[in-house]
Amino acid sequence: MNMNQDNNNIIVHQSTDSNEMENILLGPLTAEDLAVIHSIQSSFLSIFQNKCDGFTNRIDLSGPDSELIGCLQFNNEIALRVIKFSRLIDEFENLDVDDRFIMIKYNLLLLFCILTSYRPKLTNDDSSDRGYEEAEAKRQIYILCNQSDYIYEMVINLGVTFNEIIEQDHVLLSLILVIFLFSKGLSMNENEPSFKDSLSVFRAQSYYTKLSWNYMIKKQGETKARKHFTKLLTAIFRAQSAAVRFREFLSSQVTTLDAVDEIAPLMQTILHIS
Repeated sequence: MNMNQDNNNIIVHQSTDSNEMENILLGPLTAEDLAVIHSIQSSFLSIFQNKCDGFTNRIDLSGPDSELIGCLQFNNEIALRVIKFSRLIDEFENLDVDDRFIMIKYNLLLLFCILTSYRPKLTNDDSSDRGYEEAEAKRQIYILCNQSDYIYEMVINLGVTFNEIIEQDHVLLSLILVIFLFSKGLSMNENEPSFKDSLSVFRAQSYYTKLSWNYMIKKQGETKARKHFTKLLTAIFRAQSAAVRFREFLSSQVTTLDAVDEIAPLMQTILHIS
């Protein structure tokens, strides 16, 4: 990582719940870096701040099997949001279409795991509302895990780990999502093809990794940032293994239920059953 020291910089970014602005000291970052961070954070919040509506109605069907299919359909909407977010990243949008497809097919499920740590800002700070949101999120995950306690605990624990690392820092969360998006081999799938333009993918990942590192150093100090980064790397290794087991479990469930045609083509691609 490039750790050359520049003058301290200040980034002014949009608050998550209002139009008021707050100053956050960052460095060593260039003016261009600050603009990129602001753009990524703004893109993330514009896409993910509002909840997907209608989940309960779609999954309130008879039997756990129908609930699982309904939950997968709901997560298809989340997948579409992730793709929309990805397409706002210039380095992604400028890649060969086949490379973009590889990144979506093999990395999107891992991005789902990271997003379990994200909680949109409520319109008020009522703790009972937050408690309901937390309970509903866990219920949705339990349905998605087809009521398997083992898979459920694995996904929940992973979400807790990333929540402790990210600490509701939407800048860090959005940067981590971008780093994962541009990662090769995260899926641990031997059938994952090579990129046509692997150099561009590598350069993008390196840039956003450096950006995240510099952001964390200025926010936390170098000593804490190193510990934080070590925790993140450990969490990534755990997430890789968990994502593989989660994908295999869901693929098996959908295939066993003979319900492949009932889920959207995008979810079929993400679960590697198409």
